[in-house]
Amino acid sequence: MITLENLEDRLWSGAVILQNVFSPSDCINCFFRILLIKRLSDLSEEGVYKSDKRFFIPAISQWNYLQQITVNLGNVFNEAGMSLETYNTKLKELQGIFINYDFQNISSRINLREQDKVLSELILHLSYIKLQNSYFAETDFLGRVCESLIEKFGDNLGIEYVGFHTPQKVAQLLVRLLELEPGMSICDPFCGLGGMLIECIKQIKYLGSQQNDLLLYGQDIDQNTFSLAKINLLLHDIFDFDIRLGDTIDEPQLVENGKLMLFDRVVSNPPFRVSNWGYELAKRDVYGRFRYGIPPRGSSEFAFIQHILATLKNTGKAGVLVPLGVLFRGGAESKIRTRIIGSDLIEAVIGLAPNLLYRIGMPMAILIFNRDKQENRRNKVLFIDASNEYQKSRNQNYLREEDITHIITAYQAFEDEEGYAKVVAVEELAANEYILNINRYVLTPKDENDKIDIEAKIIKLRELEAQRAEAEMSMNKYLRELGIELSD
Repeated sequence: MITLENLEDRLWSGAVILQNVFSPSDCINCFFRILLIKRLSDLSEEGVYKSDKRFFIPAISQWNYLQQITVNLGNVFNEAGMSLETYNTKLKELQGIFINYDFQNISSRINLREQDKVLSELILHLSYIKLQNSYFAETDFLGRVCESLIEKFGDNLGIEYVGFHTPQKVAQLLVRLLELEPGMSICDPFCGLGGMLIECIKQIKYLGSQQNDLLLYGQDIDQNTFSLAKINLLLHDIFDFDIRLGDTIDEPQLVENGKLMLFDRVVSNPPFRVSNWGYELAKRDVYGRFRYGIPPRGSSEFAFIQHILATLKNTGKAGVLVPLGVLFRGGAESKIRTRIIGSDLIEAVIGLAPNLLYRIGMPMAILIFNRDKQENRRNKVLFIDASNEYQKSRNQNYLREEDITHIITAYQAFEDEEGYAKVVAVEELAANEYILNINRYVLTPKDENDKIDIEAKIIKLRELEAQRAEAEMSMNKYLRELGIELSD
C-alpha cells in the first residue's frame, strides 16, 4: 500500500523532471497527459473498468511497451495518445485529449535528443509507481493528489492554467450551497479544469449516493484547458461526464434540437472582465439569452450570468462567483441587475474574503440564483458578510471548515444575524437603486454612541475600496496581456 503523502511526493518529483526544462504550461500539459496514459494502462492491467465504461488499451499505448523505447519519444507518445482515442471512439470522455496535442514539439527550448532524455527519465520514474487501485489505501488517493499537484503548479510555477481552477474549499462552498440531490443534471459552462464538477461528485457521494447519480456537463473555450479538465475528472475516477470545447457565448455546445439544454443546477467561476466576450453576437442571439439587457463591450460578467440563467430549469438553482463590481456597477449593468432583481431570481449575495483565488487578491462574492424560491424567501435577498472569515497563509487565504459551515447555516436559516447576515426586501433594494453592496445592508455592530453619519461614511469607504480593487484587477489584466509580469 502507498500512502497519500508518498504518492504525492513521488508524482511531484516526476513533474519536477519536466519543470527543470519545460515552460510551466508545457510542463502541466505534458505531465498530466502522460500520467493519464500510465493510469489507464495500469487500470487495464489490473482488469478494472469504471461504471459501464470499458476502455481498450492498444499495445502501442501500454506502459510496458513505452518503457522499452528511448528515442523519438515525442512521436511514440503521439501514437500512444491517438491510438487511445481511436480505439475508444465510443468513449466521448477520452476524445480530444491527445488528438490536438503534439508531444514531438513540446518546447522550443530544447532539441529532440534532449527531449528524449527528459521523457525517458520521466518514464523510468513513473515506472516505479503503480497507479492501480489495489495499491491505494483509499480509492480517491489519485484524485486528491491531482488537486494537490495543481496547487503546487500554481505555487511553484505561477502557472496560468491555475487561473482556471477554483480552490477546493471555495468550490466546496459553492456546491454545498446548491443542495444537490441524486438524479440532478449539473453544468459548469465555464468549467476550467473541472474542479466544480469534481466537488459535485464528492458532495453526492458524501450524502450516500453513487457518483453516477449525477449528470455532469461542462464547456470551456481553451483546447488545453478543455483537455486538462477531462484528464482531471478521469484521474478522479469519474468516467461519466460530457464536456464540450467552444466559446460558451459565441458557440454554446450544450444544445438539443436547436435549444439550450436546461439543468437542475449550474455552478461556475466564470473568467473576469473578458473584453471580447461576444458583444456583437449578443445583439442577434438566437437563444434569447440576453432578455435582461446587453452588457457593455468590455464587461462580460452579466453576459455569463444571463447565459447561466437561460440554462436553468424552472426549478433550477445556480451558484456563481463574481467580482464585487457586479454588485454596484452602473450604466447598462445597473439596468440588467435591476431587471434580474425585479424577476426575483437572486436568493443570496455572499461576500468572501480577499485573496481566496489563485493570483487574484481582490475579495469576491457568490450570487445564488433560484427560479423556485420558497414562499418565505420570495421578493427577498439574503446578504451574508463572510469577508472576515478565513485562514491567512503565506501566498493565499483559505476558507476553513468552520467558515463554510457558518455560511451554509446562515443561508439555510435565511434570517438576520447581527453583523453577519441580513434579509432585505426588494423594496429596500429599490430604495438603494438596486445596488447589492453587502455593507449597505449588513452593518458592523456599533456602540450606542456611534453617529449615523460616521456609519454612512464607513459604508461609502468600503464601496470605494471595492471599486478600487475592481479597477486594479482590470489594470493588472491589461498589463499581463502586454507581457508585463506582476509580482505576487
